[in-house]
Amino acid sequence: MSTIQPLPDETPAAASGVPEVPADVLAELRSTWTPRPAPGSAGRAARHRLAEATRRLVEAVKLVDPEGDADALKSVADDVSDLAARISAMASLNDREPTFDDLQLHERSPFVGAANPLAPPMELVADGPVIRAHAVFGAAYEGPTGRVHGGYVCAAFDEVMGVARSGAGALGMTAYLTVRLKRGTPLFERIDYEAEVTRVEGRKAWVEARSYADGVLVADAEGLFIRARAV
Repeated sequence: MSTIQPLPDETPAAASGVPEVPADVLAELRSTWTPRPAPGSAGRAARHRLAEATRRLVEAVKLVDPEGDADALKSVADDVSDLAARISAMASLNDREPTFDDLQLHERSPFVGAANPLAPPMELVADGPVIRAHAVFGAAYEGPTGRVHGGYVCAAFDEVMGVARSGAGALGMTAYLTVRLKRGTPLFERIDYEAEVTRVEGRKAWVEARSYADGVLVADAEGLFIRARAV
């Protein structure tokens, strides 16, 4: 039986100051993150493949034994350097105006972006007002031996909670984020997240979140997110 405890729901939304947001509005607000659509062109699909291959490369480089075959390592380093030069010589996003697709976070985010080799990638799912997510962090994210670096732990919460802020009926920027590390977040295991708005006052929305490894709470967080002023 799962030991995951649901987010507090004892207080009705109206009493807690959290607005009832129509499902279509929530979907529109969250569309830049989730669901991740199929790539809209052959080039974009190829870039997603390149990002995934690069993730595997980074993982392999992090774990390769420096006391192994030094000549083989030097040869591979030359190959990777040549490949980086080839890619750098190709057309760049910096050479043109970004399109709508380029700007979507499910494309470019360092946590959920299909085209970003830094992303684990994290998978996001909307469950009404609650955002649920999961990710597996590999060796590249290591801090303490066998554990995810605390900076990545905090940044992952910021991503999930930023999406959850949409439960207030708008998006916003992080004002502050407090993360409590209950225990080390393990590498190579699925980490589950849940986040939800708990209070709204004007442009301010408070969000709470938790993360679990195999049903055990490893960290929780609370933060304040502020909607930008109308221009």
